[in-house]
Amino acid sequence: MVKNILALMLFGFIFNSIVLPQTNDVKLSELKLKQSSLNNSKLLYKKTDIPTPLLVIGIVSLISPMAVFEDKKVFFALTKEVSIGKFPYGRLSFEYSYVFRSYNQSHFRFSYNYDIMLESSEFAAIIASPGVGYFTDTHNKGWFLQGSAGVLLPFSEFITYHPYIRYRHTFINDKLKSDINDISIGMAFILYL
Repeated sequence: MVKNILALMLFGFIFNSIVLPQTNDVKLSELKLKQSSLNNSKLLYKKTDIPTPLLVIGIVSLISPMAVFEDKKVFFALTKEVSIGKFPYGRLSFEYSYVFRSYNQSHFRFSYNYDIMLESSEFAAIIASPGVGYFTDTHNKGWFLQGSAGVLLPFSEFITYHPYIRYRHTFINDKLKSDINDISIGMAFILYL
């Protein structure tokens, strides 16, 4: 169990290190901070090897908590999602979840999600995302419907930070097995092409 959690954390670290841009360039528009409380036009600058917000977001978003409802029992799980898409056409997601129990501990999901912009501003957008996908835990297979609500926070031209809350119902193909419901809160990086 500990090995699986460490492997999941390592996957998140590697993804954040490879996919997200690492730059030493200082862009004035990214580093300006106005001191509105003092009404002062003084600018603050900072240069580091790894952008500080990226480091904080990467650490926080490695793993997200999830409650899994199956066989009239509730299980705690940790999950990580990686998405790639092109707005407004939707995005494809791969998700791995580790469920804390003695059987069928690994859940794998591949899904299509369509982001509907409910409200947007210069800095963020509130979205609703219906989705459908394929599920397996290596013993059971099925498909699922999901719905989520969240905020898109642009990080760069191609990368968006996405905190969300999601409900999902998974239909298991084997009629002798119960369906699975889960609720999760999380933070994902979305790569828009």
